[in-house]
Amino acid sequence: MTHVVVLGAGIAGVPAAYALKSRLGSQDKVTVVSDRDYFHFVPSNPWVAMGWRDPADIAFPIEPYLNERGIQFVRSALKSLAPERNQVALENGQTLDYDFLLIATGVEGDFAGIPGLAAHTQSVLNLDQAERALAAYKDFVKKPGPIVIGAAQGSSILGPVYEYAFLVDADLKRRNIRGRVPITLVTPEPWPGHLGLGASGGPNREAVEAALADNNIRIIANARTLKIEPDAIHIAELDEAGNEKLRHALPFAYSVYWPAFRGAAGVRDARALVNEKGLVEVDEHMRSRDFANVYATGTCVAHGMVDRTPLDVGAPDSVYSIQKETETAVGNIVASLRGESLSSNIPQRARWLADMGETGAAYVSGPQVPLRDINWMRQGRWVHLAKVDFEKYFINRIRLKPITQAPSAASRIADIMSLILAQKLESQSTIAGAAQLGAKLLELHVDKDTHFELRALAKSLGRDPALLASELMSAAIVEAKSYLSEPAVDALELARRELLVAELPERQPGVEFHGGGT
Repeated sequence: MTHVVVLGAGIAGVPAAYALKSRLGSQDKVTVVSDRDYFHFVPSNPWVAMGWRDPADIAFPIEPYLNERGIQFVRSALKSLAPERNQVALENGQTLDYDFLLIATGVEGDFAGIPGLAAHTQSVLNLDQAERALAAYKDFVKKPGPIVIGAAQGSSILGPVYEYAFLVDADLKRRNIRGRVPITLVTPEPWPGHLGLGASGGPNREAVEAALADNNIRIIANARTLKIEPDAIHIAELDEAGNEKLRHALPFAYSVYWPAFRGAAGVRDARALVNEKGLVEVDEHMRSRDFANVYATGTCVAHGMVDRTPLDVGAPDSVYSIQKETETAVGNIVASLRGESLSSNIPQRARWLADMGETGAAYVSGPQVPLRDINWMRQGRWVHLAKVDFEKYFINRIRLKPITQAPSAASRIADIMSLILAQKLESQSTIAGAAQLGAKLLELHVDKDTHFELRALAKSLGRDPALLASELMSAAIVEAKSYLSEPAVDALELARRELLVAELPERQPGVEFHGGGT
């Protein structure tokens, strides 16, 4: 029997545990360890901080869903790791032995790195912080003043910094007080929209600067945050060579800041596994460089700098890239057990959706390291809708019950036929009527007998053969999907989204560009 311990019950740990349990043998054991008894969808934290989501919308107890799949759950903080002994020590006194360890703990904010950061600003790294940020924001709108949205030097995943600035802008406009609230965005990036990817700017930079200017959001780039007082943030602006050119203080009445990241407690002390920041160092297989049975995925992984800048700017991460890492790590654990070759997580790609209230921006860069051959940004309301849809998809995926027995293949088709026979399904005389509702024609080849049977069945029911075929095909697809395993469901969703993107109009508001050298 193989025992895999997964540390973390978030957007990396839970999908990893699900996939491991479905792919390992029936006698193999998967245990998930977390200091919280709930799963929560981290990318929605900014919405919680704005009051646009209730915590119950994005967080729920995770143990029942794990138990349904035969996965053991242990609620406890991590005390220490002993990879040389294949052991995990927990704060509750337990010691877990493992054959494979998958670290998916996420990160902590290094708030001690800047004086006053924890005491005088808000953050949204976790659910508790997002709720406190909302409480502070509710007090702020009663007595508006300047807002500063910032990122400390050395911080990573800076897309949400911009996202939050645009969310605040949209919310204040809805409240009709935007004119009374100057908004300033402070970032260590050398220019707006750098995001840790570099290198020369171009259309990306122009698009971000234009969006900020259109919404009257001031940005200060290449800025080192020095200290934070109750009503002022002290920064130093640098030139392109990294020399300090100006120091000044920004007054604020409300501020949300992204700190630099460090490894989670218990992980960062495992010096054989982590770098100086306590982040897990892995190879291209998502495997520890020194311990072949230890893997890591998610924000706890040490990602190298993509671009050298005057101030350190960490590489980006997203739900997309985390799921790719998780897929690689799980696949390689299974491959190791079977004596198969390991797969690589390279090339890495940056891909994320940023909400801006009623609209949004989508960004794709691949590979992350220059010279890259795909680099584009698009803006439009479809991005806002896509992000809402993705939130629902991911949460539903976690809540998806395991398939114990596939339903009868006739069940959905039986429903369709019953409605037709009862004349409760609206009739269409021709497929043209359906086309007016957005239907698309698909050429299908069937044998001669099937062709005659379909036409005879349609005639006996008084329906157009093409419309009846469409109805039965839709029912058959629904039934076929019910037989899919969880990995196959994920593959289906990926294929569906790729097809949807391919169907988008060529001309979207914003900018699209391709080519290397950026």
